[in-house]
Amino acid sequence: MPTFRDFMESALYDRDTGFYSVREKTADFYTAPELHPAFGAVLADRVAVLLRRARVANARARLSLVEVGAGDGTLAAQMVRRLRESHADVAEDLSVVLVERSRRDLTEAARRVTAFGLPVDACTGLDRLPVFTGVLVSNELIDALPAHLLVKSGGEMREVYVDEGREKIGPLSTPELASAAETIAPALEEGGRHAVSLEARRWIAEAAHRLSSGFIVTLDYGKRYSDRTPNVPRAYRAHRLESDLVSAPGTKDLTVPADFGALIDAGAAAGLTLENYESLSRFLIDGGIERWLAAAAGDGADAYAERARLKTLFHPEGMGEAFKVLIQKKAI
Repeated sequence: MPTFRDFMESALYDRDTGFYSVREKTADFYTAPELHPAFGAVLADRVAVLLRRARVANARARLSLVEVGAGDGTLAAQMVRRLRESHADVAEDLSVVLVERSRRDLTEAARRVTAFGLPVDACTGLDRLPVFTGVLVSNELIDALPAHLLVKSGGEMREVYVDEGREKIGPLSTPELASAAETIAPALEEGGRHAVSLEARRWIAEAAHRLSSGFIVTLDYGKRYSDRTPNVPRAYRAHRLESDLVSAPGTKDLTVPADFGALIDAGAAAGLTLENYESLSRFLIDGGIERWLAAAAGDGADAYAERARLKTLFHPEGMGEAFKVLIQKKAI
């Protein structure tokens, strides 16, 4: 019987029926680069600083900007455009690597980024990424990685499975879940749930392995979960939260907030050092996004709509506090 993790993998990524195979942009949610290109530009400004530091650490290596989970290249194109326009000293020595499991999206992403005249490479998995020096970026990727779902049942920690569209409860599917189950158990009432993304921990370890020297920048919805705070998966359709996770697979977005504490710990075990962890709001404001807001001044409907999109990125009631930015480094 499939675990919830296996169900989530299929519901999101099945080649023919998975949510990301059939998703229409902005129909169920907005990603930050879809809201406004200022997101990619401000991120590129911050990445440029990190790339310069990576170049100092390893002057003989060619720099790489890697985006994992590149989708159709919207964010990568925003970043590369900004680097070409405002950071020529970095762009002249830069290669771009796109990592995306969907070959259709990967082809489109490579087409978009190639138009800016930088060398572009592409691969379908992190395990195929050559060792590199530079900066690896992921945006809204970790919360879309399949996760196991634990539940407290009969006073014991068990796991959720999915059989013919219905949830069922069974034993833990792997000993790797035992530690997380034991840790969270005292915080859960009967029926309480907690998602564990073993895949996210493996992902950061693999990313660290591929990085020779430089930085890993992770932007995502989530927080540093404590031993007393359960992490509960969510389902979204048409910008609305749904309580039923397993009905109509492929028609809704399944997401598990990123556990940044687990990413920090797993990264440290893989040789990464914590550089910075902060809210998206602080990251964007320190990066100068308010200049974009000032440039959108005006009384017309278009100017008002643009300001609203910009504010959504950094306002505490928008994405500003719900999303976090984690920067880890290696050999810097």
